[in-house]
Amino acid sequence: MIHINLLPVREIIKRNKAKQQINLSIIFFGALVIVLIAFGYYQSNIVKKMRDTNAALQSEKKQYDKILAEIKKIDEEKKVLATRIEVIKQLKQSSSLTVHVLDEIANLIPFRRMWLKGITQDSAQLSLTGMALDDQTIAKFMDDLENSKYIKNVTLVSSSMEKFADRDLKAFSTSCTVGFENNDTAQRISN
Repeated sequence: MIHINLLPVREIIKRNKAKQQINLSIIFFGALVIVLIAFGYYQSNIVKKMRDTNAALQSEKKQYDKILAEIKKIDEEKKVLATRIEVIKQLKQSSSLTVHVLDEIANLIPFRRMWLKGITQDSAQLSLTGMALDDQTIAKFMDDLENSKYIKNVTLVSSSMEKFADRDLKAFSTSCTVGFENNDTAQRISN
């Protein structure tokens, strides 16, 4: 006898395979969604940790900014103090220079042959005006000033005859530079 199978077996198998494929696709898609959700959660945790770390670093930076501001203020005060110390040193040096220069001039003036009428100092420039008996006295005085360790670059600005106490005398004006000599180089000091 011949049996005829009227049931559509092949179609049932195809349908079962299609259902399995759909089920596998749904499972795969569900797994993919779960993996993506887990990855998103992991990423959001990393971002949250980074934000927390950034906030902590910002607050720490603010603390360091205060310290840096104090350091800058101290540096500025240090510069001001260094400037003041330098000014004090220059004042000490220049005051002793003035004393040395006046002493040197007083010792170099020829006795009873010359006298000074005025001394003017502007920074490192010194101007001397006075009266002398003759040109040789003025020349010797200028040479002596040039040989001083505190006075250099002596130049005669003017010289003229003047009558004083019924005598003809030489009125003169000289200009020179004052300063200390260190290692054969004159260090000029401003008052």
